[in-house]
Amino acid sequence: MNVVAILVEPKEEGKIMKKHFFMGLLISITLVAGCIKIPMTKSSPTKSEEGLYKKVPAAMRASVREAEYDLKKAKGEVHLAIEKVKLAQMQKERAILEKMYADYEMKMAETSVKEAELELERKKLEAVDNSNLGDKEDNIKRIAHLKKQELNVESDSIQIKAELDILNVKITKLRKEIKSQQRKVK
Repeated sequence: MNVVAILVEPKEEGKIMKKHFFMGLLISITLVAGCIKIPMTKSSPTKSEEGLYKKVPAAMRASVREAEYDLKKAKGEVHLAIEKVKLAQMQKERAILEKMYADYEMKMAETSVKEAELELERKKLEAVDNSNLGDKEDNIKRIAHLKKQELNVESDSIQIKAELDILNVKITKLRKEIKSQQRKVK
């Protein structure tokens, strides 16, 4: 037994169900009829509307001219907004590239420090070896190992320099594009 049956007598339960059914049906019909009656707006007038408009006296066309001006102005504002969005995207891309450039500069500086540390360590060992101090074989092995590390760091440095050069080209190109885009926005 449902809640309605508890509140009303069994004979009235059928009447309530019919009443709710017909209310729902009425609402559905109203919604469907409302949707059918809504005309679809056209984006441009038909030839017959244009012909009729030409017959309107010039004195009565002022509000139409204002609306045409407002439409043209609004379209211009949309175009300007689109160009501003393009400019912002370009500036964002430039900022990303400049951050990448700064990150590579940091790597290059760290690599330079590593190169200098390895060179210092190698020169100390070479001085020890040239002074005939320590085990000769061990000195030669350690010097060779340091030279190998120096070459690896130098290789990394060359790769980082190439990345910096590539980013510099991209940033320069993007800066020119941004200047051109800024002229469109002004």
